Amino acid sequence: MEEEIPGLEAGVVVAGVTLIQNRHIAYALGDGKAMPSFNPWRRVTRAEAAQMLCRLLPEETLVSPASYADLPVNAWYSYASSIMGGLGVMRSGEETFQPGEEITRGEFVRSLACFFPLRDDAEQFPDVPADSPDAPFIRSARAYGWTQGNKDGLFCPENLLTRAEAVVMINRALGRQADSEYIGTYHPAFYIDVSPETWFYYDVMEASVYHDHTGGETDERWTSHAVRQTVPTEGFHLVNGWLFFYDSARGDVVRSGISGGHTFDINGHFTTGNAELDSKLRNIVLSKTTPDMTQEQKLRALYVYTRDSFTYLRRPAYPFGATDFMEEDALRILNTGYGNCYCYAALFWYLSRWLGYDARIFNGTLGKNRAPHSWVEITMDGTPYIFDTELEMAYRRKNRFDINLYKFQDLENRWRYVRP
Repeated sequence: MEEEIPGLEAGVVVAGVTLIQNRHIAYALGDGKAMPSFNPWRRVTRAEAAQMLCRLLPEETLVSPASYADLPVNAWYSYASSIMGGLGVMRSGEETFQPGEEITRGEFVRSLACFFPLRDDAEQFPDVPADSPDAPFIRSARAYGWTQGNKDGLFCPENLLTRAEAVVMINRALGRQADSEYIGTYHPAFYIDVSPETWFYYDVMEASVYHDHTGGETDERWTSHAVRQTVPTEGFHLVNGWLFFYDSARGDVVRSGISGGHTFDINGHFTTGNAELDSKLRNIVLSKTTPDMTQEQKLRALYVYTRDSFTYLRRPAYPFGATDFMEEDALRILNTGYGNCYCYAALFWYLSRWLGYDARIFNGTLGKNRAPHSWVEITMDGTPYIFDTELEMAYRRKNRFDINLYKFQDLENRWRYVRP
């Protein structure tokens, strides 16, 4: 059990110090990658919560750090954790800090409310037990307006806290409200997983960007901000198996729109329009490519996967020039393991587009007898190249390994491809 925290009467600041409110420092940061993530839905660990709050302590704060058996000397969270323990707001009197444990909404509000005069001029949430050690702090937070509860009027104190919820509560406690007009003009930060349409977008900007400002809680106006250390390059980016397109003019990836001939969903993910197919294609890209590969090395890996992973199955040919078979045939070969040239071409067409290539799929004929056939073409550095996974597969099955139909030009018209 945590030890009793003395002085819970109204008006007391349990921590003995309040958090910085006049300077709007960055206290919750992204992951620092070239295409950064904020991870708004990730649960907050006790170590992360301690780090956020510690960054907001006045520089002149004097406190004797607490000692915990599970805080390694050089761990990134050790200083903040021991300070929070010393202030009596986290794991006070305990032998261990348990830094990796995900914390509840109740514990976080308790820790945050310790830095402000306690209030008791609000009704308690109906799902907060009167004998809970967090109860007076949750009541105080409600009195301040940091939290209003969910649509059912409940606080859900035992629910685990997300990073988005954490920054919203802290901003409310500090009276910080982002300047949406300024942010929309200057794009001071970008996170691949935080869309301007999300309910927490401006709170994330407020929490993660150091900025100067004028005004107060209801009329805050940013006057300057810390310059971004890295800015993604314009164009396609493959991140965690998803393809994005970064638009430097908007300072964000394209969401719910089209760019570079690709369609992107509300999360900024390139999409075929079919959730099942999207999931399968992403898993293939994740399993067959690595981040250290060049784009063309990834393309080659996906070509080989398509060529070697399936068995040919004869099916009726489509009318010359048909262009409405790709989704059905890509799923057909993925779900059954069998397919004809249309299936092979459709799958590789989708996979190449998943890498950002403006690939084209053709449904024409091949050879002297003008047999119906489908293949993919990609233009690189102004030169169109043919990619024929099914035809190369057929020759390899006959032990003809001297055939290379990856990125080639039929300059002598040997194969006699006829396009619609």
